[in-house]
Amino acid sequence: MSSDLPRSAPAPGASRLPGGAPRAELQAAERLMRTCPNCSTQLEERKCKLFCPRPGCGYFLSCADFY
Repeated sequence: MSSDLPRSAPAPGASRLPGGAPRAELQAAERLMRTCPNCSTQLEERKCKLFCPRPGCGYFLSCADFY
């Protein structure tokens, strides 16, 4: 079945992943997930854990928290 509705072309330079989500949205979500909810510092990765490098914060996510 074909539709008579016009299809809009993606914006120039905008790439989409197989699920249909724009790459920029996924990158923004990745940055958000790697930001400490306590102090807004960028979380660092050690093996499969994400932790806040800021002294005194102590926030971390273990593997089970984000997989």
